[in-house]
Amino acid sequence: MSETKYLSGAEFKLHFRDLLESLADDDQITFGAGDLSFLALRERGPKIGPRVVQIEFNETYTITSG
Repeated sequence: MSETKYLSGAEFKLHFRDLLESLADDDQITFGAGDLSFLALRERGPKIGPRVVQIEFNETYTITSG
């Protein structure tokens, strides 16, 4: 099983602050290589202490064995 990857709140803000400040309502955003769709934003984690926020994506393609 692979290890869960995290960004700290500070790292997330650093990466996305400029984008959020300049993003127009009609701009388009892609996820992954343009092959994922946004599913949900969920709070996971302890009631006390640092939160764990999970951003979930859907795959928009089917993988078949060949």
